[in-house]
Amino acid sequence: MFGGKWIWIFIGLVIVGGLATAGWLFRGKNAYEFVQPKRGDITEAIYGLGKVKTYKKYDVKIGVMSTVEKIYAREGDVVHKGQPLIRFSESLMFNSPIDGTVTFLGADVAEAVAPQMAIMTVKDLSDRYIEVSLEQQGALRVRKGQAADVIFESLRGDKLRGQVKALYPKNDEFLAHIEVEGLMENVLPGMTADVSITVGTNQDVLLVPISSLINGHVTVLRQGDKTKIPVKVGGIDGKWAEIIEGDIKDNDKVMMKRSVQ
Repeated sequence: MFGGKWIWIFIGLVIVGGLATAGWLFRGKNAYEFVQPKRGDITEAIYGLGKVKTYKKYDVKIGVMSTVEKIYAREGDVVHKGQPLIRFSESLMFNSPIDGTVTFLGADVAEAVAPQMAIMTVKDLSDRYIEVSLEQQGALRVRKGQAADVIFESLRGDKLRGQVKALYPKNDEFLAHIEVEGLMENVLPGMTADVSITVGTNQDVLLVPISSLINGHVTVLRQGDKTKIPVKVGGIDGKWAEIIEGDIKDNDKVMMKRSVQ
């Protein structure tokens, strides 16, 4: 025989289990909502993570084993074209061929250095661009001259305007060069930014939320019944998708996942 204490524990477990089941069912029923499609314009974009690069860069390298005799500029120093950078044994002197900033120094005075090893790097930090690596599908739609938006997350989400200046392959990657207007001085090579390249704009089209698309189908509510309809999608802008084929009407109610608050 169970004592009174165990009976109350058993009853408590049953109640907790019942509440959990009810909560699960409630969440299941409320995981979706129905919204109406809309007509409007959609701007389709290709997204990628960009990295700041510089067009002008100079690496000091030597052809034979040597020793550093004197260093005229160190990391962070601004140098001008023709200014001495570093001297090696046997009076082997290197001057800067560009105006820029020393960003790397890999040896010190009296150290031996190997041939073809980068010993010092000078970069022109005023002449920068954004390099974006693209998926093949996206690269096929990117063209020179297309507009691009560039956002550095650490700059409070300020959006900068840019333009595609070049598109080319490199080591099985597809790279786009984006020139940006008004790039701030404190944006340095190596920093990253979110880039969206505008590849097309369609006007007055039928749009449904992206979250309503499941395996090429959209579920609509008509006269109280749910109907799954196959569709073909055109432009996508990150939130909405253009329906170019499929029996979706302007006055339908489209089922989509409820956003988590």
